[in-house]
Amino acid sequence: MQLTPQIRCYTDPSLSALHHGLRASRRRLIVALLTDQILSSNRCLGHLTDSTVTIDVSQLARGIVAIEEDVPMDAATGSLYRSVYTTLIQTHLPELDSLGVIEYESDRKRIHPTQNIIAMATIAAITTPAARLLFDESLSEHDLGGPTSGGESTGN
Repeated sequence: MQLTPQIRCYTDPSLSALHHGLRASRRRLIVALLTDQILSSNRCLGHLTDSTVTIDVSQLARGIVAIEEDVPMDAATGSLYRSVYTTLIQTHLPELDSLGVIEYESDRKRIHPTQNIIAMATIAAITTPAARLLFDESLSEHDLGGPTSGGESTGN
């Protein structure tokens, strides 16, 4: 069977790499934190390869622990911090580096976002509402046209 170009795009290997890159919630969080830093620093998006946009892995790990545990940054320490730090340097940062989203200096434990970070953040922001719509069991039949999570009709 010959696939049309519109269908063939669904089998593009780069799309699979992108989805794999966004699969882990910590990688999505890394993308969000770096994007937030870029936007709050009022940097020009065309100059993201400039080394002035830098974050240390330790700072990133603390930010992730603070968000995941809902604690202040100064309380994001201990074994949980060490665990997050380790998974960042062993798994998540090399993966984002291989996708070209960041430049990870493993020897200096620093990260520089690339221009691709904005595209990755945009894709994550666009797909999040769609995922919630598709997988949120609390939505009513009116919202999705199907049964409620309790299996009963709301009658609306």
